[in-house]
Amino acid sequence: MFNFSRLRLKYLLPVICLLLIHPALAQTKIPPAVKFDEFGDTEASDLIARLDNLAVGLQNEPAARGFLIVYRTRRDLPGLSNRYAHRMKGYLVESRGISPERLVAVDGGVASCLTQELWIVPVGATPQPRADAYSNSFAYAAYKFDEHFYARPSDPVDIGYWPLPPADLNAYLEAFALALQKEPRADAYLVAYTSAQLDRTTFAGEMLRRERDFLIKQYGIKPARIKTVYGGRRKWRAMELWIVPPGEDAPSEFRVRASQNRRRR
Repeated sequence: MFNFSRLRLKYLLPVICLLLIHPALAQTKIPPAVKFDEFGDTEASDLIARLDNLAVGLQNEPAARGFLIVYRTRRDLPGLSNRYAHRMKGYLVESRGISPERLVAVDGGVASCLTQELWIVPVGATPQPRADAYSNSFAYAAYKFDEHFYARPSDPVDIGYWPLPPADLNAYLEAFALALQKEPRADAYLVAYTSAQLDRTTFAGEMLRRERDFLIKQYGIKPARIKTVYGGRRKWRAMELWIVPPGEDAPSEFRVRASQNRRRR
């Protein structure tokens, strides 16, 4: 009788040996993620040049994605990493035509120094995080989460290199909103400062309404949790984002001004 078992074994053994010698034939190997560039805090012109180079690299690898990872130090404001990463993403999308779906903005957490990393990542691969990075979960009493500038159409054309609120609110408020979602009992303080050279004081109300409404509509933050305060005049228009945990007092100057704002309404 013909032995089919021996026949199968006769032809399978060479195949098995070939796969053992050449494991790449057994499964498709995923190319590794490549760190394209790494740098600290830098001038806008240098950052733009580095991002232009990354755009070329992504165009040469159309199936890959770009990861924009920012690590901050423990002395930096918590929102800085997310804001810097979105700043880079915004430039690549608006100025270099890279699809937003191909770009991932990442808050890398806290590390020993401020570092910005640009990665080219093939499908199925992941970037390698820094060995010294960690998540800073220390609970402050009341702390400033972040601060950003604010633009209006009448501003000088060269006031900055990056899209500012209200044109790009998500880039500046996303991390703040996520932090508030993680602390559902904490209060949010929006503190607006108008420009002494460019604004009337009444413009602060428009700034505060826009950012307050965005947090409510886009992220579901309850209106009662958001306190709006006019902080006064500065050289440049700005918005401070503060988080006040439950049971803790906001800075006294904010409490006084917030109560004055409510009486005027």
